[in-house]
Amino acid sequence: MEAPRAGERGERRFEFTTALVLAAAGLASAWASFQGGLWDKLESEQYAISNAHLTESSQLMLRSGQEQAVSAALFLQWLDATSDRQEKRAKIIESHMPVWFAGEFAAWRSRLPKDIETVAANAPLPRFHGPSLGKAVAERKASDAARAEARRAGDNGDTYDIANVVLALALFLAGITSVLHSRRGKHMVMALAGALSLAAVAAMLLAPSLLP
Repeated sequence: MEAPRAGERGERRFEFTTALVLAAAGLASAWASFQGGLWDKLESEQYAISNAHLTESSQLMLRSGQEQAVSAALFLQWLDATSDRQEKRAKIIESHMPVWFAGEFAAWRSRLPKDIETVAANAPLPRFHGPSLGKAVAERKASDAARAEARRAGDNGDTYDIANVVLALALFLAGITSVLHSRRGKHMVMALAGALSLAAVAAMLLAPSLLP
C-alpha cells in the first residue's frame, strides 16, 4: 500500500487543525453565551434590588422630614409656653413629644439653666432627626451597593459577550477555509481563527464565572 504523500499528510493535519479550532471555538462560544446570560440576569436582579432600596430610602426620607417637622413644631410650642411661664402647658407638650425626640430633648434640657431666659441666643438646639433618617441612609447605601454589583455584573457580561463575538468570527474564518484554494491563504486564515479563539478563551479564563 502506497504511503500518503507529504501533501496529503499536510492536508490531513490541516483538516484536523480546522476541526479542532471549530470544536474548541464552538464549545467556548456556548460557554460564553451561558455565562453572558447568567451575568445579564444578575445585572437585572441587582438593578431591581437597587431600585427597591432607593424607593424605600425616598419614602423614609419623606417620613423623616415629617418627623423633624413634628419635633420642631412641638419644640417651638414648648419654647413658647416656657417663655410665657405656662408650666402646665409646657409639661403637657413635653409629655406628647415623640419617643425619638423626647430623649434628645431631655438631654438638651439637662444642659441648660432652669431659667431659659438666661440661655444665650446662639445656644445649640436639640437635634430633630427622627428614626427614619438613619434607616433612609442605610437603604441608600444598600441601593448604592446593589447598583455597584449590577455594574460589575454588566462589565463581566460584556466580557463574555465580546468573547462570544470574537469566537463567532473565529468560527466564520475557520469555516471559510474549505472554499479557499490558496494553501498559504488557508493557513493564514486558520492561524487568525486560532489566535482569535485563544484570545477569547484567555479573556474568559481571566473573567469571573457564575454557576446556575
